[in-house]
Amino acid sequence: MAAADAEAVRVERAATGWLFSLVGGALLAILGAFVVNAGFVLLYPTPTGTEGQALVTQGMIIAAAGLLVLLGSGAFYLMPDQRRKWAALVVALSVLGWAEAAAFSTGQGWNELVLAISIGPVLGLVGGILGMLRDEAAE
Repeated sequence: MAAADAEAVRVERAATGWLFSLVGGALLAILGAFVVNAGFVLLYPTPTGTEGQALVTQGMIIAAAGLLVLLGSGAFYLMPDQRRKWAALVVALSVLGWAEAAAFSTGQGWNELVLAISIGPVLGLVGGILGMLRDEAAE
């Protein structure tokens, strides 16, 4: 009976981690799309320096990190034998996305938006950590 309970806890924790990572990756990808759009608004129709190029680059990094968090969260849910490796990737990409989003917000003078911008990466980070936790049934 105890092994069945431990398995149920592991499956529930993996499902919760997957859901957190999935939502966090989606929010991170959407934020990246908005940052890229803001960069293109500055670049076209008339380029106004390198500020728009920097925003496009930051936005592409944030969007790529978000899409890879989505991929990693799906992979660690679908491949339970490799769950920890994929969850570690989710954690690393969430930290990368968080760093880029923080650099974007402070570079634009939007220091008050750091908390709002951090919601997606924090959800990805929590989901990845839940995915990396050890199994009680294996011990």
